[in-house]
Amino acid sequence: MQDKNNQFEYLMINHLSGNISDKEERVLLDILNSDPQYKLLYSEMAKTRAISFTPEIESQKTSNYQILLNKINQGLLFNNRPNFFTQFARIAAIIIFIISTSISTYYLVQQFSTSNKQLMSYETIVPHGSQTKIILPDGTEVWLNSGSKLKYDNSYGNKNRTVHLTGEGYFKVKKNANAPFFVYLNRIQVKVLGTVFNARSYVDESTVEVNLLEGKIDICKDNGVKTIASLLPDENLIFDKKSGEVQSYKVDASRSSLWTTGRLCFVDASLADIAKDLERKFDVHININSKQIKEELFSGSLDLNQQLEKILDYIDVDKKYNKIYNGKTITITNH
Repeated sequence: MQDKNNQFEYLMINHLSGNISDKEERVLLDILNSDPQYKLLYSEMAKTRAISFTPEIESQKTSNYQILLNKINQGLLFNNRPNFFTQFARIAAIIIFIISTSISTYYLVQQFSTSNKQLMSYETIVPHGSQTKIILPDGTEVWLNSGSKLKYDNSYGNKNRTVHLTGEGYFKVKKNANAPFFVYLNRIQVKVLGTVFNARSYVDESTVEVNLLEGKIDICKDNGVKTIASLLPDENLIFDKKSGEVQSYKVDASRSSLWTTGRLCFVDASLADIAKDLERKFDVHININSKQIKEELFSGSLDLNQQLEKILDYIDVDKKYNKIYNGKTITITNH
């Protein structure tokens, strides 16, 4: 039994650090299916790892690591579970401390399947006020904006390269002619081989937008049967979720990805739309109590590394607004 426990420890360290081989993964799956205790322990370790990515823990990683160990020693995390779990809880804490590198991401592992074909699905969730960059198993790089979620399953990189995006992502796709890369958005999908593009599909927005920086991409209905558009560099596509209408324009596509460098770029954008981006970036609520103010259009760029108050003052260059700050709520009215 001790040998099996040691093997499980070794495999979990490799698994949670992303260094597990296909063969080791199959062995891990066999162990998980051999005893319900291992499945329960796996779930606890995955949840603890996910907790480690919250900004509160990451902002004070060293001190909170010691707090986490103290809680484990006191049995606070595992509530009278057998010593079997206490032993590996310490391992989980060590893994968390070593490999949690993103200060802005919740990394969640969904329930694993008993099928040998799939162990689990992965979700990277970026809360408001944060951004992050991840590397997919094939080397594809993805930057995720505030309030975004990226999901893919365990078969990614073998026979398929499929991800599901909610929110905004900037993709640098590793070229693989034998395995096209698919991004599922709201009712449409992007198909590429190897390219650079920005995709935006927030739940609370009426459109889906794709901007191509390099290469070529096809835009299809979400069943993948009908291609509705093909984009070349410096072209963008806007898909209306309600009507299904598709529009395409020539643009400077690089502007769409400036958020990855800490800037927000916009052309003829309403203050209401700009406020949505600021809400996600700074984790606040901006209440605009004027239809006229909401519909006022702006063009330019903002340095998101500045304090929000300075950004709003920069937008209100003519001093036309009255801004009231109350905790995380900002109310904008006419003077």
